Amino acid sequence: MLKLDDDQLDALSEIFNIGVGKAAAAMSGLVGDEVLLSVPHVSLLTVSEAAQELNAANPRLYAVRQPFDGVFKGDALLIFPSEKSLEIVRIVAGQSVPEEQLSGLERDAMTEIGNVMLNACIAALSDLLQNEFDLGTPDVNIGDGRSILRTRIQNHLVVFLHIRFELKSSDIEGFVVFVLNTTSLETLRLCLDKMLGRPTTVA
Repeated sequence: MLKLDDDQLDALSEIFNIGVGKAAAAMSGLVGDEVLLSVPHVSLLTVSEAAQELNAANPRLYAVRQPFDGVFKGDALLIFPSEKSLEIVRIVAGQSVPEEQLSGLERDAMTEIGNVMLNACIAALSDLLQNEFDLGTPDVNIGDGRSILRTRIQNHLVVFLHIRFELKSSDIEGFVVFVLNTTSLETLRLCLDKMLGRPTTVA
């Protein structure tokens, strides 16, 4: 399996920390509260490992998926366990949400926050790797880890970020994942080597 070395993972962590920092500022305005975001660790996992990691948090997950295409392509997802998605609704839509409106508001709130978070991460990738990406339309998926990753292809790999959302009124944990095929991951590796000032050699 193609892997990223420690320096490449550190560079990717730096990129995503910049991205979530920008997202935090945008989300603070969205929810009317100071939002602190942290990315404690970036991992490169197989599809099966990522599904297990997600299911360990909760077997029922809400995910905002946004396809992206550029020098490499894949799907970016913002994922919350189902009970955390309800907290997002209360924060974005307010505490008083009629039960009959919950499903629609939940999807709207998830889409709005997913759009902010994923766009910020992809914009940071674009800026630091000096490559432009086209973004597809976000949609919301509900299911377990395997179903929301939407692939059973074993050579597809997942760049996995565990993100903590800290608000004055709530602590929420979620995940950002990028599902890439082997070709896209190799291109990402070469882009990171270029960023690090390394010779761009193919593994």
